[in-house]
Amino acid sequence: MDNYALQMKGITKSFPGVKALDDVTIEVKPAEIHGLIGENGAGKSTLMKVLMGIYKADAGDIRINGKSVKIGSPTEAIALGIGMVPQELNLNPFVSAAENIFLGNEIKTGGRIDWKKTNEEARKVMASVGLDINPAQIVDQLSSAQQQLVQLSRVLATGAQILVFDEPTASLTSVEVKTLLALMKELKQRGKTIIFITHHLDELLSTTDRITVMRDGKVVTVDETADISEMDLIEKMAGKKMAAQKRIDREIKPDEVLRVEHFTREREFYDINFSVNRGEIFGIGGLVGAGRTELISAIFGRTRKQQGKLYIDGKETEIKSPAAAVKLGMGFLPEERRAHGIFPVLSVQENMIIPMYKKLFKAGKISYGEAKKTADTYVSRIQIKTPSVETPIKSLSGGNQQKVILARWLAEGAKIVFMDEPTRGIDVNAKAEIYDLIRQMTASGITVIVVSSEHEELMLLCDRIMIMHEGHQKAIVDAADIKTSQDILEIALA
Repeated sequence: MDNYALQMKGITKSFPGVKALDDVTIEVKPAEIHGLIGENGAGKSTLMKVLMGIYKADAGDIRINGKSVKIGSPTEAIALGIGMVPQELNLNPFVSAAENIFLGNEIKTGGRIDWKKTNEEARKVMASVGLDINPAQIVDQLSSAQQQLVQLSRVLATGAQILVFDEPTASLTSVEVKTLLALMKELKQRGKTIIFITHHLDELLSTTDRITVMRDGKVVTVDETADISEMDLIEKMAGKKMAAQKRIDREIKPDEVLRVEHFTREREFYDINFSVNRGEIFGIGGLVGAGRTELISAIFGRTRKQQGKLYIDGKETEIKSPAAAVKLGMGFLPEERRAHGIFPVLSVQENMIIPMYKKLFKAGKISYGEAKKTADTYVSRIQIKTPSVETPIKSLSGGNQQKVILARWLAEGAKIVFMDEPTRGIDVNAKAEIYDLIRQMTASGITVIVVSSEHEELMLLCDRIMIMHEGHQKAIVDAADIKTSQDILEIALA
């Protein structure tokens, strides 16, 4: 019998209008770090949801250590030694690390939770992943990296031998990424079997033993990591040769649409000053914790500045709410797309049209015919891949969800659009499409302000970049003058 810790054979899964998995087979060896990649919508997450018992496959067989098993729920998956560290952590932010680790698996004595033993065991399991915190500390007070390790501790506390890491590095700094990848290798040495899903190909190539590539719900290839290059992976994912992304230098005329003067919000950002021109792509970069998201949130009215002035088209303006910002021609793509950007159970059409429903009122009723016409127009115009505008947006890939949010602001007629990490969790091909769409928007006169942790993205996409560090503005530079990511770091840390 083949020596595999996990086999998923002939897995097929269909949803209305789409075949998400088509006879997929993946086989993972014991104590292997197995990469699983593909463009958004390739079927990776659906496959892992079948493994975790969240979805029931239409056909196929799952085997653990050669034995066929039935997995009808996450509880059954956990009982079989399978655990997942999801992209969006499912921790309770308002209780302690220890409570999160043993949630649903409580340690009891005499029918009551034994808090002393719970904290002792939590400390042990956290120590095994290098997390040295008080187990009684509230999760909401922890950093993203610490929360990630609490989630991993929770999985290990169940005794899981097969671990699924789904985009675990999406919200981590470069130093935290290196630490997590090293931890994955250490877990492998302890005998754990790992499936690693990420869009960061350098992470896969430096960490995995083998890589399975998926495309359009099917397995394309399975390769030894040592035998494949980054460009090979990109071409296999896309099914075609991909041209390398190149910077496009553009001439931006001095036509100010937005000016920020002395913006301050204590403990978040201090004395920020910049202006942006019509049709410009203005980047805001720096290390995680620099205050970038907090700054654009205050400009958009999601929070309130304590000091400073804001000018739109030369006129001093006070924005007290996002609704007021929208009325002034602003749009916002939040960092956490699924949590704050979309309404998962609503359709593509409803998600796209929400800000402009008042404009669609006719004789006291919403003109759904006009709404559908608008949605169809933008689905076609920016090539959103969806069976129809009535499809729930949660069924779309991350890249296509992002396109729907962009279409929302295009349909609304936004003149200034803030984008916070616009390509986080999006594959290489979808990134290129988002970049092209942003350039098309600015060519039509829309101003785009991009916050990104990916320095290469800022260098490639933006006209100018404001670099921040610990809430302070360090410099505003022409993006064409920045040659490497190190240049941005040196300015930030100067």
